[in-house]
Amino acid sequence: MHSTCTVLSRTSSFGLLCRRTCSPRGYATQAVSTMAHHSQEDLGKFSYEVVPQLSSELSKGMSGKVATIGGCREYTGAPYFASITCLRVGADLSHCFCTSGAATVIKSYSPELIVHPYLPDSTDYDDDLAEGKKQKIYDKSLGAIKHWLERFDTIIIGPGLGRDEMVHHVVVEAIKWMRENNKHMVLDADGLYIVTKNLDLIKGYKNAILTPNKAEFGRLAKQLDVDLEDKDRQDQLEQIAKKLEGPLVVQKGAKDGISDGTTTIYCEGGGSKRRAGGQGDVMTGAIATHLAWILTYQERANDPSKFPGGLPPLMLAAWGGCHIARVAAELSFAIHKRSMVAGDVIDKLGEAVDKLYGSKT
Repeated sequence: MHSTCTVLSRTSSFGLLCRRTCSPRGYATQAVSTMAHHSQEDLGKFSYEVVPQLSSELSKGMSGKVATIGGCREYTGAPYFASITCLRVGADLSHCFCTSGAATVIKSYSPELIVHPYLPDSTDYDDDLAEGKKQKIYDKSLGAIKHWLERFDTIIIGPGLGRDEMVHHVVVEAIKWMRENNKHMVLDADGLYIVTKNLDLIKGYKNAILTPNKAEFGRLAKQLDVDLEDKDRQDQLEQIAKKLEGPLVVQKGAKDGISDGTTTIYCEGGGSKRRAGGQGDVMTGAIATHLAWILTYQERANDPSKFPGGLPPLMLAAWGGCHIARVAAELSFAIHKRSMVAGDVIDKLGEAVDKLYGSKT
């Protein structure tokens, strides 16, 4: 847990690789050409500052309201993992918007989640459905979803969405609405598939975090004309983030790279040797919850421009979420080893959060 995270940035005028140093108070100074390292402990302190202090004075929702748009009849585990992680990490409310074929199943997993069966599924309709009727279905679905989306701090898009045409149509329109209304979103899995096919949905939008795995990262690179050959991992990540012109990119791996194209950091502590399905959904939920905390911190900060460690707010949220998920995986793997599954990681989220932020409970 004492490995280092390097904060790196490139100057815009000369293209030189520079490192941001931090003053004793934790705020960034000007970029310099010398290497500066931040330990996991230091970055943990920066992350710690934005975590809300639990208090009997808090009202429901003040520690985060998160929504997940995902879930179809084939895939019900992924949206559940992401949604329940939000609660286990510390969000007050977690909603899930899915197809009707997934809703009852997801509800059966946990009564803690609020599940909305608002996404249309083409298998529920005739193949020769007239375009006029189809549009009415789209409008009704989108209207029902937008009614709720206004009240959430962060919105996860993608876990278990599947590839249904009607589902994707509504999700595309929902993303457009979220962008128009400056909503913060975390895109994963099939959400990444949607935006990779239509990059204009998120290109230039700074309130979005993308969390690609290796295959999804490769598809993004191909769509953005980034050649992954003869480039080191950091250069690949920075090139993709830079071409997106705004969204933060989290490249999941043995260590998680986080970049906006200008500044790059790595989260290296914790983790496990096991790669079970659903672990990415857990990380996505943890990032979304940390992002909700960041937004609350911004509201109460006297000077929102001075963020702990001088890091961009979304970058600190991504690092904090990655750290929680990695520590939970480490704790779980110590017990289950090869048999560890995503549910085992979720069971350790409470212990991980207490280990990292216990004095704020």
